[in-house]
Amino acid sequence: MRRTPRGLLIVAMSLLAGPLTVVGVPPAAPPARAATVRPPAQTEQQALARARDDERPVEVLSQRTETRQVFANPDGSFTSETSALPERVRRGGGWADVDPRLVFAADGSVRTVATPLDLTFSGGGTAPLATIGDRGRSVAMTWPRSLPKPVLAGDTATYAEVLPGVDLKVTASVLGFSEVLVVKSRKAAADPALRELGFGLRATGVRIRETATGGLSAATESGTEVFHAPAPRMWDSTKTQNTTLTAPAAQAKQAVMGVKLTRDRLVIKPDESLLTSPGTTYPVYIDPQWSGSKLAWTYVDKAYPSQEYWNSSHMPEAGNYGSGLKRSYFRMDSDNVNGKHILKATFRITQVKSWGCTSDPQAVQLWLTGGISKSTNWSRQPSWSQHQGSVASDAGYSSSCPDKGIEFNATPAIVQAAKNGWPNTTFGLKDSNDTSSGVWGWKGFSSAPKLVIDYNTPPAAPSGIGTYPATPCVVGDARPTVNAGDAAGPLQLKAKIYDPDKANDGVRAEFVLHHYNTATGVWDDITSTMPGGGKTAYKYTTAATDHSVQLAGLLTGHSYSYKVKAYDGTDSSAWSKWCEFTVDTIDPAGLPKVTSADYPADTPDAWQGSVGWAGAFTLAAAEGETDVAAFRWALDDPALATAATQVAIPAGQTSVDIRLAPRHDWLNALYVFPVDRAGNVGKVPAVYGFYVSAGFGPEGHWKLDETSGTTAADSGATTHPATITGGASWAGARVAGGLRLNGTTGYAATDGPVVRTDQSMSVSAWALLNDKSKNYTVASQDAVRGAGFQLYYASHSKRWVFNKFDADVDDKTIVYAIGTSEAMTGIWTHLTGVYDAPRKQLRLYVNGILEATGHYPYTPFDATGPLQIGRVRWHGTYIENFAGDIDDVKVWKRELSDDPRTVNDPALGNEIAAMAKQPPIQRGVWPFEEGTGTTAANPIDSRWPATLNGGAAWSDDGFDGGGVLSLNGTTAYAATPSAPLRTDHSFAVTAWVRLAGDDTCTLPGRTMTVLAQDGATYSSFYLGHRIFGENGVRVPRWSFSTSPAATVGALTHASSAEPVDCSALNTWTHLAGVYDEQAEQIRLYVNGQLNDQRTVTGGWAAGAMQIGRARYNSAAVDYFGGEIDDVRAYTGTLTDRQVLNIAMNLPIDS
Repeated sequence: MRRTPRGLLIVAMSLLAGPLTVVGVPPAAPPARAATVRPPAQTEQQALARARDDERPVEVLSQRTETRQVFANPDGSFTSETSALPERVRRGGGWADVDPRLVFAADGSVRTVATPLDLTFSGGGTAPLATIGDRGRSVAMTWPRSLPKPVLAGDTATYAEVLPGVDLKVTASVLGFSEVLVVKSRKAAADPALRELGFGLRATGVRIRETATGGLSAATESGTEVFHAPAPRMWDSTKTQNTTLTAPAAQAKQAVMGVKLTRDRLVIKPDESLLTSPGTTYPVYIDPQWSGSKLAWTYVDKAYPSQEYWNSSHMPEAGNYGSGLKRSYFRMDSDNVNGKHILKATFRITQVKSWGCTSDPQAVQLWLTGGISKSTNWSRQPSWSQHQGSVASDAGYSSSCPDKGIEFNATPAIVQAAKNGWPNTTFGLKDSNDTSSGVWGWKGFSSAPKLVIDYNTPPAAPSGIGTYPATPCVVGDARPTVNAGDAAGPLQLKAKIYDPDKANDGVRAEFVLHHYNTATGVWDDITSTMPGGGKTAYKYTTAATDHSVQLAGLLTGHSYSYKVKAYDGTDSSAWSKWCEFTVDTIDPAGLPKVTSADYPADTPDAWQGSVGWAGAFTLAAAEGETDVAAFRWALDDPALATAATQVAIPAGQTSVDIRLAPRHDWLNALYVFPVDRAGNVGKVPAVYGFYVSAGFGPEGHWKLDETSGTTAADSGATTHPATITGGASWAGARVAGGLRLNGTTGYAATDGPVVRTDQSMSVSAWALLNDKSKNYTVASQDAVRGAGFQLYYASHSKRWVFNKFDADVDDKTIVYAIGTSEAMTGIWTHLTGVYDAPRKQLRLYVNGILEATGHYPYTPFDATGPLQIGRVRWHGTYIENFAGDIDDVKVWKRELSDDPRTVNDPALGNEIAAMAKQPPIQRGVWPFEEGTGTTAANPIDSRWPATLNGGAAWSDDGFDGGGVLSLNGTTAYAATPSAPLRTDHSFAVTAWVRLAGDDTCTLPGRTMTVLAQDGATYSSFYLGHRIFGENGVRVPRWSFSTSPAATVGALTHASSAEPVDCSALNTWTHLAGVYDEQAEQIRLYVNGQLNDQRTVTGGWAAGAMQIGRARYNSAAVDYFGGEIDDVRAYTGTLTDRQVLNIAMNLPIDS
């Protein structure tokens, strides 16, 4: 071994800063490996997938820290590699290798390249000698004199001759830094300045205190230690072959120094006898140290039983070097594998010193020990609890026995740690024969061992255990009965399986199946009869996932038991508990018995109840049938009897009551199927016929047709007049008169309730919204704190909404039925809200079309306060006053039905759609009786007269002998100034037309438009004469055509049943076109008779109505040649009868 020349006295004083580290700094992660093809794997599942695909370990970058890396392995396991010291630090968004080398910064100071702590050293002058910082907390020390510019060499900065014959060396490390005074001669050692060394001290965010063992602690006000230093010590250079700047040789003379701490000054008093004794061998080292890493190491020395060496800059040792026996301890972080299955654990360390190089070296042992602390010393050692392994090596002695990494099996220790949930694990190294005074077992090591752990996460215990069809997990006499499956699938065993290692660590279910042998009374194992022996395929998912196995060949009337566990290819979960079931594949045969007092059976001469009014029905099993547990029912169509309508017979009873609301009048049929305990459904239903009266009229009907006063009359079944209050006034409306509300104070309210809100009910109204910035209520009925229902506009969704609340409290749950079409301002919209109590459902209809449903699972409450028109009660006060017009408000004590059998005229659709279509409101009529001028008056609404253009003329040969509009077929037409119709909602147009002709029977041979309403590019509808290509022949027909949008030229045509022939020339023909928004249909009528209907969606065209021409591809086209008379336009639809009345020149509703 090399020897240091004698004669140079170096007193090295490591002054309060060396190595200075942070207490509790979390470990950081390794430098990111460059991605060559794919981005790095951030998550466990990404890394597992990559490892499987690439057949190599892949790092889980999200788990990288300063001291740890975790790798996913191709077999689904993981490997954790944890170092005792930081190996990498965060730099920007990535990682950098730890590098304590020193460099000059731009400001002249000295800094490390990359260390976990912020280290700054003086670049010379009066700047602080050393500053260490972490997350805003720091300690700075100053030398009492001006410093020279340092010389940098690797991790050390040397300040020459800071005292005569004395150099000051500052060394950075992973843990912090040390300050060492090097006294180079005995003469220098005699300098009085070395008897007491004073340093300036400045702490930020911490307070420095002396410890009971003579060290120092820098902690926050709450007591959290950030920096720590054990009692400083000094040593000389006796036995110099192992003496270094940071650690003494085994035979070196040593002493502990005293410290004195004031608010801003630190004084160190070296041991004068060691410093100047004739027996002292120079150099001498004085070494106080700071540390505080979460992970830590220490050693103990029998020769100095009271001395602590916490995170020492000295190397770890094991064995007797001659001056004393040493043992080393390492506290390693292991909490990331708690609860895991430990496959293998290895403790790795580099051996850098040994006593000799022999063929039979003495072994060093690794033990699991008790915990260590800053006060650990030879006299206060932890227990040595479990021997892990031994390694015999002479590495580190010379080039013949160079430094070498050695490793120990640490599996038993980590198995204990993972099982008991330890936050860390402490290991100890000692000589295998350290009770003797022999030196051949002495070893020295690096201070950065690694703990490598291979582990796997066992799957979680299965959950959701049962069968399909569904049964609970029960054993004994209460075991469920199950059938052999249904249309959705055969009988299966099921369980939810989950592996915490997430996706790509495949996991499967393993079922065991037993059959009860009635002959032997033994449960026989029949697992092998299941597909795959009960083992499902591996699934790679991120959450608990259903696994199932089909069962076949089971015997009806026999009992079976099963259990299941999860398996991920390495580990299994615990078994589930046993579950049992009995197989029953026989359908119940007896017809159920149905009775009802509200709707008695087969009474054609005494119709009962009402459409939409729920009555009670009692369902019971057929006499003598003991295996019926439930019923499935349906009205009118037995195919609708499904699991969704199934009702169970309550425990201890033989029947069950249900409430049903018929959806049409006359004869209704209730189909009831029996269901047994196994879920088998009878093939033949009981059929219960009953007769139903037409729907009850509304309980309250406020037409709002008044023009004065403060009372709105109620024309419903009961009398509930509403009082008009605040900013409310009478106005024109959708039907006749209406109510105009100002959005702040206007409303109308009855004196008391109109309907029970805990039973089926319906509400409808016409609403014209003026503003969309806030919520506005159309109708509600008061409770004490809230309302029983609310029909309103919601500003956040810009939709119409019907809702109910779960209770009359402030902290309520709201069930919504939210429309799908955006509400529009300035447009009359028909709204209907339905509460269907038997189905626990809310329904919202907008303009007669079902737009939304909401499930209401709560027990409804009856709101017994007044009906509000235009506001709602909330938290005991009123809000959301309507801004706009409201008309024709109705409330029913039944659910309205969208069954088409609720109306006599199919054109009306159903009773809900009919309200949105009827009554039709006439927007214009143009009789053309003027005879002179260029304006055709509209006596219905003066906003839309028609102006004659392009040679349009008057004539007196109308269909009724009066005036008529005569058009030349090339340039003549008439047009309104703007759009009288909303063509995206229901509307109807009619006209009398006469084709110009002569005695030669020459048909026009081209398309000609009678009526159209223009959009930007195309008209939205075209009523008139159109040429169709049929089998290569041009065929003229009367036609009503529409476009889905005013910018789309694709048309849908409803055409006359018969072609137009010579009989139409010079003959009056009545045409009517109807767009039915609710039915999504157009209809064409010729001379009062329905000729054709087509499915279509109408578009909005905001331009003028054209009489005698149309717009197509931005051009005026299809000029009509002939006469047009009595043009009419309606909002809403016309029924077949109404069209016929117009064609017969009768009142529309006669």
